[in-house]
Amino acid sequence: MDTAIDKALVILESLETGRGNRSLASIAAATGLPKSTVHRILAILERRAYVQQDAFKDYSLGPKIIALGAFAGERSPLVSAAGPLLDRLVRDWGETVHLGILVEDSLLYVDRREPQDIAVRLVAAPSPLSQPHASAGGKVLLAFGDERLLDTVIAGGLTRYTAATIVDPDRLKAELARVRESGYATSEQERNEGVRAVAVPVRNRSGAVVATISAAGPTQRMTDEKLHSLRVALAQAAATLSPALR
Repeated sequence: MDTAIDKALVILESLETGRGNRSLASIAAATGLPKSTVHRILAILERRAYVQQDAFKDYSLGPKIIALGAFAGERSPLVSAAGPLLDRLVRDWGETVHLGILVEDSLLYVDRREPQDIAVRLVAAPSPLSQPHASAGGKVLLAFGDERLLDTVIAGGLTRYTAATIVDPDRLKAELARVRESGYATSEQERNEGVRAVAVPVRNRSGAVVATISAAGPTQRMTDEKLHSLRVALAQAAATLSPALR
């Protein structure tokens, strides 16, 4: 990290990838930066509302980051074009849907729609930026991405989120080969216990995979039959979206 800007960005990314607020010591440990450096940069970021502190003096992302993210989403052709399709999927199927893209070697959820009128929902939203190997959408992007991307993800370590998470590199490669062959991916309680998900690729006009649409729900509702039907609906939505993407 050559500049103060690099260090500030690393600090912000460490706040995004954590669950809940983080202490100064935790941020320093996660980033490998001296506590004095982290404290100085956090003070600047807090003054400009990019981070904020709670009553325990722990840090989280601030309102300025949220506002910038919302503005970027509004100006994204992908997010704008996908919005009505995601709304329709939620209305028709009553399950949570996500729109995801790759950012370096991580899965970034750029949009999410959740049903409001059902008794059983997903307990919590996933982190907007996460490792891709344990989610249906992440598997899609890995399967259709560059082989060097998969090597990077494996080299970084495959986190075990549940007992079902695939953490063996050979098993993951075999799983991704099936995704390429079938054109869709599933997550069988691999990211969160009690949650099944299915995802399909979104291609641009040239045929390159640029995003993924996924649907997730509790295992008691996501039967094999519903998972299959959702896969078809997601594929139709992705095909509708493709002509709008360069």
